[in-house]
Amino acid sequence: MLSKLFYILLFCSIAFTASAQRDRKVQLQERKTQLQDEIDFANKILQETKKNEKSTLGEMRTLAQKIRMREELIRTIDREINIINKEINALQIQIDTLEANTEILKAEYAETIRQAYKNKNKNNRIMFVLSSENFTQALKRMSYLKQYANFREKQVNEIKAKQEELGIKIEALKSQKAKQAKLRQSKEGERSTLVSEKDEQQNVVNELKNQEKEIIKEIQAKQKEADKLEKELQRIIADELRKAREIAEREKLESEAKEVGLVDGKDYTKRTNNKKLLALINEKRKSLNLKEKPKEEVTGASYALTPAAQQLAKNFVANKGKLPWPVERGIVVGKFGVQPHPIVKGIVENNPHIEIATEPGAEVRAAFDGEVSSVIRIPGANKVVLVRHGNYFTVYGNLIDVYVKMGDKVTTKQKLGKIYTDKQQQTVLQFGLWQDEKIQNPEPWLVH
Repeated sequence: MLSKLFYILLFCSIAFTASAQRDRKVQLQERKTQLQDEIDFANKILQETKKNEKSTLGEMRTLAQKIRMREELIRTIDREINIINKEINALQIQIDTLEANTEILKAEYAETIRQAYKNKNKNNRIMFVLSSENFTQALKRMSYLKQYANFREKQVNEIKAKQEELGIKIEALKSQKAKQAKLRQSKEGERSTLVSEKDEQQNVVNELKNQEKEIIKEIQAKQKEADKLEKELQRIIADELRKAREIAEREKLESEAKEVGLVDGKDYTKRTNNKKLLALINEKRKSLNLKEKPKEEVTGASYALTPAAQQLAKNFVANKGKLPWPVERGIVVGKFGVQPHPIVKGIVENNPHIEIATEPGAEVRAAFDGEVSSVIRIPGANKVVLVRHGNYFTVYGNLIDVYVKMGDKVTTKQKLGKIYTDKQQQTVLQFGLWQDEKIQNPEPWLVH
């Protein structure tokens, strides 16, 4: 009894583990496919940048990202191999258990046959029945013989079923071992490719080091442009927040006016300023013997939102980690925040956005529903679109063409403009995110 219970618990445990491993393996396979697709896309971008005679910083960053993706791909393959190892071990346990059970069944059946052969002369079936003392006993003996025959048939069927199951498990084991061998071969191929890519990266680094003066000038110009854009965005967003606060406060006052019985168009109009309207509300409250509501001072980041804006912001936050990419296909080649420069030692870049490399001719699309707050044109730089989502703002920079204007309502994935492609055939979108007047890292918000 304890032995059977042990095997039941063992198989339940194996089944549960196998199910979890299958789910994990599917996730790893999907991630592996995604990484391979991103690597292929990086190669496509590199083919464009390699048309130049000189190596470029964009080529260096794309190569670096491709290497990171290749390393993650190798780690993903490793994790998949580990899962298959566990599956192979589990299958081997099941096979060993099945073989042991089959041998026990065969031994029991052999003993049954031996006993039947040993007693075949003494206990002839017909004589066994005919020698009954009465009819009832004869029926019982016939039932016993039938049950005995059924028992032997059941033993045979159990042995066959175990052997069939064993055959299936052995084939599954062979299949898993073949998959494991294929994955190991794939891993070795990826490692070999990674070595080549790192050599290529080093060659680009060596070439770029000879262009250090040009790179420093480029960094300074880029940082100057980023600082100018950041100030402009701060100004626009602060103005947006002020307007939003005013609209929300006005809506709240008009709602209170209706509550106390004031009539729009009769007791007050849209031209009635907030101070005058509040006085009318308080006067009406006194006439109705109602207490005045305390004035709420709302400042800073916690400014009031209209109900519609509150819902939009709530929906935006609920989609963190699930926002679609602002380009159809792309890879992150520039990280958010303070980053050491990959070539010039001692120099750091402070990116208020992430940089997404894509292919020439690519268009940018809205990451979420919202309203165009502004289309910014900074002298010497390309165009920028600012989209508002309640108290969140997404920024789409380095555009050569813009398809929207201030005040336009946009929907998720709607085309906003075309991304600029420079002389080095690099097409890079600058994608930023603000919450109120604070810059955020947009990368964790995008779907992965």
